[in-house]
Amino acid sequence: MHESYLSQRPTPAREPSFKWSSAQLGMAIFMGSLSVLFAASLIGFALARHYSDVWRTPDMPALPTGLFGSTALIAALSTAAQYALNCARQNRFESLLRALTLTFVLAFAFLVGQCMNWMHMLQGFAPGTKSLYAFTFYGMTGLHALHVVGGFVPLALVTLRARRKEYTSSHHEGLKLCVQYWHFLGAVWLVLFAALHLGSR
Repeated sequence: MHESYLSQRPTPAREPSFKWSSAQLGMAIFMGSLSVLFAASLIGFALARHYSDVWRTPDMPALPTGLFGSTALIAALSTAAQYALNCARQNRFESLLRALTLTFVLAFAFLVGQCMNWMHMLQGFAPGTKSLYAFTFYGMTGLHALHVVGGFVPLALVTLRARRKEYTSSHHEGLKLCVQYWHFLGAVWLVLFAALHLGSR
């Protein structure tokens, strides 16, 4: 009787294998929204390239070679940010602060590099020139740069908290979300960079 009763009891529901905090869920939704925005810009670029009879005339400049430098900078930035997160997980407070400072410097260097690329591109066009080739270049790189500028705010906040030693091996979610954002911008840049080069041929 007792065994029969036990066999009829409902099996308890299993706990999920992973749990997201509300902050992590919010970040996932935020990055998903940004992905849609950047995807829309890529689709617009592809359509403009496809339907344009003349995309780039021989007298128009090629894409700036400095874009390769920008790519190296944002790759280094992502590496430094990940190193900062690893330092927090190991309670290496001084190394964490140095890594965040380096991340900040690399982000600033990336923006400076992009400004140089924009100026180099602009010098190759005659005044008053109208070109979808130039428009899409400035539109896509400018959109990305705006989100890099926005990334300085959370980066400054986590750096301030790191100075106060608020991040430890058991408490570093804010830092992790900030690092995820910079990884996201790095991945987006690689896609944009590839699209620009393939589309400029």
